[in-house]
Amino acid sequence: MPRYRRCREKFQSALRRLAVAEGDVRERLRGAHWFLRQLSEHEIPPELRKEWTEVLQLLTARGPDVAPDGTVYSNAVVHTLSGMRNSTGRRIAERIYMMVRALG
Repeated sequence: MPRYRRCREKFQSALRRLAVAEGDVRERLRGAHWFLRQLSEHEIPPELRKEWTEVLQLLTARGPDVAPDGTVYSNAVVHTLSGMRNSTGRRIAERIYMMVRALG
């Protein structure tokens, strides 16, 4: 089994979601995040780990939307993307694309 095969598969699935899924870039990023978060750090090539971590952090930066009583209205990804500008989402999508290219 080739090294980083699972990583390539998940990144390819994320890229496909970004390219052909319905919705604006923020909605497509939500789908891409689903694939990228399934990976563990040891499954990512060392040279891409920092970039992968940063992208995941950008997609969850605002944290979950939580009421004072602890009720969660939306998870961190949904909450973050709901307030994200389309241009910011496009830049994150471009970073994912560049990681896929680096994976070969």
